[in-house]
Amino acid sequence: MTSITISQASELIWDLLQTLEDTYWEANTCDGKDQVFNLIRLLTNEYMELLKISVQDHHYEYEVITVSPHELLHTLEDFQLACHGLTRRQRTAEQLSSLLKRFNHHLHL
Repeated sequence: MTSITISQASELIWDLLQTLEDTYWEANTCDGKDQVFNLIRLLTNEYMELLKISVQDHHYEYEVITVSPHELLHTLEDFQLACHGLTRRQRTAEQLSSLLKRFNHHLHL
């Protein structure tokens, strides 16, 4: 396992947010939309905090800022278990799965 820089984490979170937005619109139940929205809200807060960090510091190792790493990891794992069937398009499902795996990988460090 490798560490991830603040710059890489910002990019990964941004990509995940974009895919979660697609997932939100593809979800066909209120419960599904609620699950997606919860994760979007959590990651948006994290992304906003990362934007406050000086560009000169973007080479430093990423650490979760807005919640405990355990809480974020738990939320992501719960979402992964519940997200099967939320997406209507195969491309969205593949992107979501790939991005969640990458993000989880870096949180397990």
